Amino acid sequence: MIITKIDKADKSKFRIYIDEEFAFLLYEKDLDQYNLEEGQTLLPELYERLIEKLIYPRAIEKALSILKYMDRCEHELRHKLSQAQYSTDIIDRVLQYVMNYGYLDDERYAKAYVKSRMNRKSKMIILGELYQKGVSKIIIDQVMDIEYESDDQEDAELIALQKAIAKKTKDPKSLSPQDKQKLMASLYRKGFDISKIKQFL
Repeated sequence: MIITKIDKADKSKFRIYIDEEFAFLLYEKDLDQYNLEEGQTLLPELYERLIEKLIYPRAIEKALSILKYMDRCEHELRHKLSQAQYSTDIIDRVLQYVMNYGYLDDERYAKAYVKSRMNRKSKMIILGELYQKGVSKIIIDQVMDIEYESDDQEDAELIALQKAIAKKTKDPKSLSPQDKQKLMASLYRKGFDISKIKQFL
């Protein structure tokens, strides 16, 4: 393995290229500590030391700092770590680490996501948002079934629909036929069932 390029990434970090391919980011102090320079042959033992002592622990620290402020799904965390220029191998290891300690759980994430939105968004929109976030279809279907069936007080989607209508008008019955059609179309685009919309308009 040859360090073919050391490229300044920002004020404090450098991109390290090994055999012409980007490998990882290091700080200037790391370069000094391990005497790394362009053209140098990187022995496997030193490469492993850099990964295990610097790159992997920093990736874990980065993941934990991301998860500290809000729960994330696996896809989101993977994307964030990729943006931080960690390799796929390192990201896979970090994801396994945080999952093992219960810091990352797509089912828990999906449940919290649905609960916090089911009384103000349509079921269809929430479903679509979870798909976009990369949560698996199996988890989404299970969570949606559980959360919407467990709401034994009142239909959550009807509550969300009423709130959506209230944002547009105080008295839906006083709307002109044209305005009513516009509102129905708007609500339908937001994923609400047309039969439910007609209950209120």
